[in-house]
Amino acid sequence: MSKSSVQLRVVASNDNDFARENLVRAFKNSMTEHLRAHTKGTNVNADTLLTTDYLNHFNEIIMLLELVPSAPSQFSAELSEWQHESYEEHFTHSGFRDKELAIICYRNAPEEVRRAFDSSVADMEQEMVLMLQQVQEKIGAGDTAGLSQFCNDAIPRLQDLLQITAGIVNGSISDGPEVIKDDTAKHEKADVQSAVDALFD
Repeated sequence: MSKSSVQLRVVASNDNDFARENLVRAFKNSMTEHLRAHTKGTNVNADTLLTTDYLNHFNEIIMLLELVPSAPSQFSAELSEWQHESYEEHFTHSGFRDKELAIICYRNAPEEVRRAFDSSVADMEQEMVLMLQQVQEKIGAGDTAGLSQFCNDAIPRLQDLLQITAGIVNGSISDGPEVIKDDTAKHEKADVQSAVDALFD
């Protein structure tokens, strides 16, 4: 095989890879727009494709922390039973009316939003796991005064993290993605067709 033939094959392969990348990106953007059209009348944010209903999973712990100093032994078991659930796990097990929509919207949320959201959730999970360990240690030691002070200090920190995450869900992130406009959507549809054509040329 001649050198020029090899070069042509490499170029053709690169062109196909580029075309496929364009196709995947354009298809994802089209899917995102399609899902946005189905969020009306639901708790799913049309811009971010996420819902704050997931944050109830963390709100439960904050509510328990407010109560545990008054009856440590009563709420100790409930705190020990708490386990972190991912976004998809939470809605799979919940009675949320639009849980199927919430899951597929999460999977197709804008990349910047998903990255910021997942990072913030990971921060909350880490904070809560460490905090719950310390709470149980104080309960086990019978340190009522220390438990009360610890909970009073921990609750505002968790509420701040929760507020940051809720802000991401509601579209308040720096350098976040803009909603795709109608003219952009038209270009994306054209990109889909161009990419398909390129694959079969």
